[in-house]
Amino acid sequence: MKSQPTIEALLRRAFLVTLVSLFVATLSSPLPASAGSVFLDPGHGGRYPGATYAGVEEQQANLLIALEVRRVLQSRGHRVGMSRTTDSTIQNADIPTWQYSEATDGYGFFADNRTGAYPIPYDDLQARSNKANSFGADLFLSIHNNAGGTATGTETFYNSWDTESDRIRSSSFATLLQTEVVAHTGMRSRRVDAVGYYVIRWANMPSALIEVGFISNPADRAKLLSPWFRTRVAAGVADAVDTFFATRPFTPIEPRIAGLNRYATSAAAALAGWPSGAQTVILASGEDWADALAASPLSTKLNAPVLLTPRESLTTSTAAAITTLRPSKIVVLGGAAAIATSVADVARQAAGLPTDAVERIAGADRYETAALVAEQVGLQPGAGVTIVAGTAFPDATSASAFSGMRGMPILLTRTDTLSEPTAAFIAGHSEELTRAVVVGGPGVISTPVVNTIRTSLSVTWLYGIDRYQTNVVVLRRFWPQGTITPVIATGVDFPDALTAGAYAASRRAPVVLCGSAYLSPYTREWVMVNNSRIPGFTMIGGTGVLSNLLEWELNKARRFPAPLPTP
Repeated sequence: MKSQPTIEALLRRAFLVTLVSLFVATLSSPLPASAGSVFLDPGHGGRYPGATYAGVEEQQANLLIALEVRRVLQSRGHRVGMSRTTDSTIQNADIPTWQYSEATDGYGFFADNRTGAYPIPYDDLQARSNKANSFGADLFLSIHNNAGGTATGTETFYNSWDTESDRIRSSSFATLLQTEVVAHTGMRSRRVDAVGYYVIRWANMPSALIEVGFISNPADRAKLLSPWFRTRVAAGVADAVDTFFATRPFTPIEPRIAGLNRYATSAAAALAGWPSGAQTVILASGEDWADALAASPLSTKLNAPVLLTPRESLTTSTAAAITTLRPSKIVVLGGAAAIATSVADVARQAAGLPTDAVERIAGADRYETAALVAEQVGLQPGAGVTIVAGTAFPDATSASAFSGMRGMPILLTRTDTLSEPTAAFIAGHSEELTRAVVVGGPGVISTPVVNTIRTSLSVTWLYGIDRYQTNVVVLRRFWPQGTITPVIATGVDFPDALTAGAYAASRRAPVVLCGSAYLSPYTREWVMVNNSRIPGFTMIGGTGVLSNLLEWELNKARRFPAPLPTP
């Protein structure tokens, strides 16, 4: 009997037909009008080879198909990521996975001190979903091949147990996949069905799992080993992806405050938050974050919006907002190196104010400026102060809303040394200041610094393994109950996050950090647990900062019921 080819031989053969298959794929379909981001998951691999028949492992067939799909998608302009590109195990260690808890009557995200057993532990499956989520994909496709006697044909699955979002978007994608792959290959169409397989349930984006053929069927198996057949499968997948994106599946869901740039966004937030005008306007740098985030408690005290500006010029949108708000005073944060005197003067003229209507709060650096702002804010009885790293804007963003709401001045510290202005502020208010909330883990605020603070104050130290879990720790601490409409801000870049803190504090709402198309599993868990008290969200920034897909992901999490059937 002729031996079956090895995976290495199959890969070499696949590469030899690259030019021919590219030509075929190009003829079969033009470039899409709009490209997207697709994540491919070749099922199994490494410790988990899947079904094996006649020396051919399922993981081999899955990988060969996925590699060809990637090539065709990329040739059409799509951005493509993969969970694996070789015969490898995705995850061998115990990592947080989604687990049903009888105690909470719902699902939680945590490590269970197990690595699982064959066929595939949740750790390996979760790692695949994690990769897709971190990649920021618009679509997730897990590629498999069936086994079972002499059965034949293609079938595709999607998740519908959880949300209407999946029932609409994921089912549409799955139906397109089934239709196009069958049309391109001539395979028997078995079914499109709703099955909550782990990887497609816990991938954030619309997701599907396709079983291309039956590796146990000799005829199907021969097709799976054929480069021509894999090219036809890839063309079918690519056509399905193109058609899906052509429907413009991700449309606005939530209210959004946005402008053409960071300055226009801050202007829009100021006008939305203060529609009747403001007695005072705070002007902060849009080129650095420290002064603006330390300003959130001052914004609350003065009932003043925070507007951003470049150092050397006042943008048209900022000037127009100042004119509309009609303030009688402008507070400028930072020295001339942050905001030039000429810019402050143009802002004053936009408001029609005299020279003495402008106040500048400026220290030698961000640490001293924050301490001077803290003096302006003052101390509320029993509230204490908030301390964040002067180099970590995401943690400062997490702290901005609750600090503003509670009248807690925000002080900045260095990572390994408590900054002198912050130490001086604490020492200068020793009689009325008794407590501090420190936001940020040991990587940004070291344990020795926290211990130094503890010599003077009672400290609550809030942090997680990353910026997103730290954000969730803050949410749980300061918004444990009651109806809330979270303000969604970017955790990736600071400009729009600067705007979010003051606006959220004015609404007594939390700031929730996300990536452009990335919903952290810790954030998703928090939304799931609190879905009954979240009527919606407010997005801060344009779709280049927070995508419409992210809105879809947030709503998928918000409408996720508990408990769920065990898969």
